Amino acid sequence: MPRYSDIIIRCVKNVHKSNTRSLSFASVKELLSPLRLKQKSTTKKPPYNYICHVGDPVLRQKATPIDLRTVEKQTFQQILEHLRDVMKERGAVGLSAPQIGLPWQLFAIEITEKALKQSHSYYRNYNIETCPLTYFINPKLKVTNPEKIVLYEMCGSIPGYCAEVARVKEVQIEAYNRLGEPFCWKAKDFLARIAQHEFDHLQGRLFIDIMVPGTFKFLNWESVK
Repeated sequence: MPRYSDIIIRCVKNVHKSNTRSLSFASVKELLSPLRLKQKSTTKKPPYNYICHVGDPVLRQKATPIDLRTVEKQTFQQILEHLRDVMKERGAVGLSAPQIGLPWQLFAIEITEKALKQSHSYYRNYNIETCPLTYFINPKLKVTNPEKIVLYEMCGSIPGYCAEVARVKEVQIEAYNRLGEPFCWKAKDFLARIAQHEFDHLQGRLFIDIMVPGTFKFLNWESVK
């Protein structure tokens, strides 16, 4: 009987890696006009009300930079709120635009006190901190401490599975906030890991691309130590 890891890896290898695909922001309003972002229904056009799973080509594209002139527009602000809503509904602490079908350089991170209390003890041992809802538009990531830590990671795009991934200890991100204003954000340990994970999505990478070989498995907290 084939292993789950062999099956998923074969699937990933079959995903077509395409070049950057641009998405005209002039058509954002037209794209969103038939959608009610707050409505929980199945949509056939992005932004989706669900998280795209491995095999969806959008997860393998390099995300397109966002035209900052569109950031203040109501339609774009609705997209930010929609990204937040899907992230919260799925119980995620981070989510990228490609995961809801938009190949844009955008992701969000939020770790609440409630999420912190509900996190597994495995992660609480690695210095998890709260983080207010933060949007990163056109982010640029810089490694500030190259020391690597290996931990199990999961992803909403590969539900039910996990693998060990080595990530650097500290990073710095320069990006634009939801108002189009530049800011510099620094993080370490688990928060830095989340940022690296989401930044990878903008490069068309998934954690299975950089996982420690032989560690991919069905998620079972009893075996994650």
